[in-house]
Amino acid sequence: MLKAGADLQFPPGFRFHPTDEELVLMYLCRKCASQPIAAPIITELDLYRYDPWDLPDMALYGEKEWYFFSPRDRKYPNGSRPNRAAGNGYWKATGADKPIGRPKPVGIKKALVFYSGKPPRGEKTNWIMHEYRLAEVDRSVRKKNSLRLDDWVLCRIYNKKGVIEKRRSVIEEEIKPVIDTCTLTAPVTMNFDRPELIAGSEQVVSPEFTCEAESETSRWSNVRLSNAHEFPFNYVDAIADNEIVSRLLGGNQMWPTALDPLVVRQKTF
Repeated sequence: MLKAGADLQFPPGFRFHPTDEELVLMYLCRKCASQPIAAPIITELDLYRYDPWDLPDMALYGEKEWYFFSPRDRKYPNGSRPNRAAGNGYWKATGADKPIGRPKPVGIKKALVFYSGKPPRGEKTNWIMHEYRLAEVDRSVRKKNSLRLDDWVLCRIYNKKGVIEKRRSVIEEEIKPVIDTCTLTAPVTMNFDRPELIAGSEQVVSPEFTCEAESETSRWSNVRLSNAHEFPFNYVDAIADNEIVSRLLGGNQMWPTALDPLVVRQKTF
């Protein structure tokens, strides 16, 4: 599929599926030698600045795999190890290098897998890169304080599942603002006759519910105390036959709070 903005014209049925030898000999070698390429459909891009799922939109051509000419930098100023950090993760080499060309290798093919996050605890993704570099090239430091290792390498990017997928944490970050804007409430059952179930419950009650529960509890308590003398049932007469109660009343002792039916404390569960 040709990207918007490109002026290239291809015949019907055209597909770009070059072999490893064709990529190295007909494209990478000519690019490094500043020679023209027959079909300039490979994008020039520093792909180490981006996450792999952002690269398909930057390619000039591609459906399930995308090609790029990219520079490659050193990880350390005086070393030959390449810097594999890219976007919000890093590329990690896997398998052995494959020489391209016979009888003498012209290029080297390296396979890499993209990990999101920081090493060594990155999250492995399904994004794969085949990196093609020239075999015999002077990669010594050419300029002082320069990190450039290769002017150009050729990279093939694809997802082994055949889809343009993002890592899970990126999707969660995109969904999170939507969830945060929603207010999730759970039904709260309150028993105003048993206030200890509200105060001692492990449920977390919002302030307005708490205030309302306290006001309701206070109101019902006042009603009980104010109307206690109107009850037709005489609690004292009902338990007057009890020997212990009779002794307490006969000794003019104060009525124990534990026996007051209006102030009986319920057990806390």
